[in-house]
Amino acid sequence: MDFVYLLRVLLKRKWIIVGSAILAAFIAWYFTKDQPSEYRSIAQVSTGFTTNDVVSVNGENNFFEADTKFNNAIVTFTSPTVMSLLSYSVILHDLENPSQAFRNLSNEQKQSDVYKAVDINHAKEVFNGKLNSMSVLTSYKPEEKKLIEFLRLYGYDYGSLASNLNVYRLERTDYIQIDYRSENPELSAFVVNNVYKDFVRYYKFIRTERTSESIDTLQSLLERKRQDRMEANQKIASTGLMNVDDANKSSFDLISSLQQTLDEEQDKLTTSQISLRSVNKQLGNAGGPAATVDNSEVLKLRNQMNAANQQYLNSGSTDQDALNRYNDLKAQYQNKIKSVGAATGGGSSLLDKSTLLQRKSDLEVSIEAAKLHIASLQGKINQLKGSVSSAASRSAQAQSLSKDADLSDKEYLDLLQKYNTAVDQSNAAVNNFHQILVGQPAIEPEPSKRLLIVGMAGMAVMVCSILIIVFLTYLDASVKTPTIFSRIVNLKLLALINFTNLKNKDIAQVVANTSSTIDKLEKNRENKFRESLRKFRYEVENSGKKIFLFTSTKKGQGKTTLIQALSYSLSLSKKKVLIIDTNFCNNDLTVQLNGTPVLEKIIADDADDKLIEEIQNASVDVRTGMIYVIGCSGGDYTPSEVLPAKNLLQHLQKLTSVYDYIFLEGPPLNDFSDSKELTQYVDGIVAIFSARQAIKQIDKESIKFFKNLNGKFCGSVLNMVQLETLNDA
Repeated sequence: MDFVYLLRVLLKRKWIIVGSAILAAFIAWYFTKDQPSEYRSIAQVSTGFTTNDVVSVNGENNFFEADTKFNNAIVTFTSPTVMSLLSYSVILHDLENPSQAFRNLSNEQKQSDVYKAVDINHAKEVFNGKLNSMSVLTSYKPEEKKLIEFLRLYGYDYGSLASNLNVYRLERTDYIQIDYRSENPELSAFVVNNVYKDFVRYYKFIRTERTSESIDTLQSLLERKRQDRMEANQKIASTGLMNVDDANKSSFDLISSLQQTLDEEQDKLTTSQISLRSVNKQLGNAGGPAATVDNSEVLKLRNQMNAANQQYLNSGSTDQDALNRYNDLKAQYQNKIKSVGAATGGGSSLLDKSTLLQRKSDLEVSIEAAKLHIASLQGKINQLKGSVSSAASRSAQAQSLSKDADLSDKEYLDLLQKYNTAVDQSNAAVNNFHQILVGQPAIEPEPSKRLLIVGMAGMAVMVCSILIIVFLTYLDASVKTPTIFSRIVNLKLLALINFTNLKNKDIAQVVANTSSTIDKLEKNRENKFRESLRKFRYEVENSGKKIFLFTSTKKGQGKTTLIQALSYSLSLSKKKVLIIDTNFCNNDLTVQLNGTPVLEKIIADDADDKLIEEIQNASVDVRTGMIYVIGCSGGDYTPSEVLPAKNLLQHLQKLTSVYDYIFLEGPPLNDFSDSKELTQYVDGIVAIFSARQAIKQIDKESIKFFKNLNGKFCGSVLNMVQLETLNDA
């Protein structure tokens, strides 16, 4: 869209825009002249959602959930339940304290059916009951519906209170602010203070109810988990697998100790066996019989010593008394051997041999005792290994049962923690809410916004008017300016003819500037119209052509008027013009100029003199000696169908010796083919376009015809251009 043209359109309609803005401002001023003063009260509530300077029974504050908590609290503040409780409080105040009522009904309101249908005492009881039970009135019950209408009569219904109540979070703080505006400062203060009280009551109620349900659910789950935990522990205890791991560990420790003792005994056995072989070798070297000695006591002590050793081994090497007795008997045995050797009194060889024999006997006893001890230890170790192997399978079962018991313990402890948290939350339902600023009645009313409302109304209507005009201009697809015409049509532009009102006017007088127009704007249009015609006349005179066909793509483009105006303008410059009406489908030229409809009947003579004489007799003198017209009867036919074989159009060149210019009017190209047939008879073709018409696809096809006329096309004329856009060329 042409921006300059758009500005001109807006300037042209400036009074519509300004007038609509002024009218809107006046209407806003009129409807706000009785606007009552408003008093604003403010209350602030600390939520505790974002602060941690107090002990919290619920654990640490989660700042990521703060926004959600604020939104939940604000929605609860403005919920229908809280607002209904507030409305009950306000109406009860007015009904119970008539002298201090915030609002008093007018006589007209008291005479209404709504007021008469309500029993005031019964209404008080119902409102008190609803307030105490924290329930709301319902429109399904006829009696309660009357009370809802009664609240609306006072302006205390949900919609009226909520529309003036504003609850929001103060940015970057822990506070919620409550604002209320009304015509009564006491009412504003009452609302902001009581809405907090009703909010706390309702919030505590729903929190307690919700938490109680959660506690009951958690308690039942906790009891079930406690039973599962007890059953798992009892199962472990009943299978005897409680201390399987400890028993296995003790068995492994005992096996290790016995294995160490076994290794020591095997070392002793090996040492004794080596010593015995050494003694036997020494006895073989000593030779001779040994002295006979009474060994009965020695044998007795040896048997007792062996018995004590066997008793110690049978106890699993754990009987300390048997071990002490064995050591004592062993010492007595060794002393007895020494005393027997001393009592023999033999020589040195005998003593040495006897000593060797005694040593041999001791070694044999030690070897026998060591073998018995080793066998006992080996049996004990094998027994313990067997018990450990049999306990391996029981250990796997014990681990499975132990895992189940641990899982039951974990689930039980988790539920116990949730249960304790729920109990804490129930006990501290709304302890974090505190009213830190109590609403006070305002001393002065809020600044009036009347001027702002009036200004905004005028500005809004002005902007809307501009947008509507711009939108309508945008939808207007007509070629209203030369710029748009050049861009869309792209044909040579001969002239711009501005619109002027020629209704009930003589075109000749307008062209000759002899009309009696008084209106200044209309006079200006006529002057511009004449100047435009002169420019068009100049283009025609300098084209070098004499015979012109005026046509258009569609009807209503102004061809008939433009031909007449151009002919009158040419006559002023002493040019003789012949107008031939060849628009058979619409012979306006014949009608308007009172031409004789003879074109279809004229048979041209080849002789020039006779032809000219015939034309002069057939034509009508429109303007004395300067403009002549030959009319047609008109009908649904084309030139080739109605004109005779030797018709006038074939001899137009001969007529140029008498007439300076010959103008033909052709019908629209979109609807008829007449103009295409007439092109063969003329020197030049002029296309007429109206600035009020849009170019459609069918017009573009006709425009292609103009471009393919091979030099006969002289150019186009944009007709009916608005005066303010005439200079946009």
